Amino acid sequence: MRIVAQVRIEKSNFHEWKAFFDSYEDERLQFVRDETVKKINDSEAEVSFDVTDFDGLTALSGSDAIIAEEERLGIVTKILS
Repeated sequence: MRIVAQVRIEKSNFHEWKAFFDSYEDERLQFVRDETVKKINDSEAEVSFDVTDFDGLTALSGSDAIIAEEERLGIVTKILS
């Protein structure tokens, strides 16, 4: 399943969010493939990927560490497709 998500960055910037996003790439790639990140501007990005393990990705995204850092950075993610 191909997912396209809009990432709004409300309390930081693209560079800081991307560093965080890259920090758990190895874990994420256990559950997705063909991931791309497109910078829209300094407060917005678009991420697209194919999900290979929906349950695993959901568990990773819902982990306390990920949620805490997304809250700190002010990340709001909207699934576009």
